[in-house]
Amino acid sequence: MKIKKLTGSSQFLIILLAALILSLTIQVAQAQSMTKKVLESTTLSYYTQFLGPTMSGPGPSYNVFQEAHTPYQNFHSVNLRFKLNDNWSFGGSLAASNAYGETISSQQNGSRSKMMRDEFFNARAFLTIPTWHTSIGKLFTTVSYEFPTSVVARNDNMRYGLVLSQSFAFNLPSVKLSAGLLWQYYRAYYEENVVPAQNGYASYARQTTIVTGGPYLAYRFNESWGMNSSVSFDWDQRGKQTGTGSFNNNLPDRARLGVSYYPNIKYVSNVGLFTQALLKYTSDTHVVGAELALAF
Repeated sequence: MKIKKLTGSSQFLIILLAALILSLTIQVAQAQSMTKKVLESTTLSYYTQFLGPTMSGPGPSYNVFQEAHTPYQNFHSVNLRFKLNDNWSFGGSLAASNAYGETISSQQNGSRSKMMRDEFFNARAFLTIPTWHTSIGKLFTTVSYEFPTSVVARNDNMRYGLVLSQSFAFNLPSVKLSAGLLWQYYRAYYEENVVPAQNGYASYARQTTIVTGGPYLAYRFNESWGMNSSVSFDWDQRGKQTGTGSFNNNLPDRARLGVSYYPNIKYVSNVGLFTQALLKYTSDTHVVGAELALAF
């Protein structure tokens, strides 16, 4: 059987088709490679903390941020992070809390009971900048922009917030031991820092600035177990104090001690138990809890 000779146009079409298939194959391979790189550089993490009973016995827990005896609570945080290189990364985070109960008795509202509601906090976008290396340690820095996404922020006519979070880790001779300082500067911007009296309600000053800091110390026994501790102090500004050198004592000073287990299980970063108490100690504000961290 005689095979017909291909014409010049047929040969051109075959070559063109082969080139298109080769180009498409290369594009798909590049896309797969890019997708793999993006996935390898992206981390989704989840953290939850359960705030349990106090040392005074069964009953309500104690939430230092509310300065109140409250139902048992869970705090949740989801963090999506993309690593550009060894020095830079960016991402976003969202946090929420829910309570296993109904009411709280708070010093902030004159010891009156009020409903404890589940709530989402403001969403944040963050940028991690290069570490600053010194002879005595390393300084880690993250800057964040806070969006007024929560119900409370929208009701308060919040415009936006800025956060500077830093930690300084000392260079220590033992890799098992780590110590340093943690601090954070938070600034919220509102349409009005002082809300004037209206409809029978007295005027009040909004909390615009919070400065938090303190030392930490941790020890890693082995690959599976470690202990950690920290002490926290913070101050704030309200209303017309904003931008001045005047600060108030904000939350009670507190200390925390925890033990962590790092299981060799995919996606599970650590499981921990902790106890937290005010430095001005009372058993009914000394709380125990648990935490879990996952990374995908």
